[in-house]
Amino acid sequence: MESKVKSDYETASLPPKIPGTAEGISRVICLLGNRTKAELKRKAQQELIDLIGTYPNIQQAAEWKKSLRQLSKSE
Repeated sequence: MESKVKSDYETASLPPKIPGTAEGISRVICLLGNRTKAELKRKAQQELIDLIGTYPNIQQAAEWKKSLRQLSKSE
């Protein structure tokens, strides 16, 4: 049961879409990092939306960045 709780938590802290390539994940991590510091410019906002399906608030961006970094290290 403990693993299911962890799995649900990890799913909750991931963006709606995850890019299928290592390069895409790396780009999302970079954009999310920038999002945690400031509002992104329109072009970067659209790129992030295209990659993950939404434009996160600052807190979501921080959580998703952390989760994606862990995911990319495990693969």
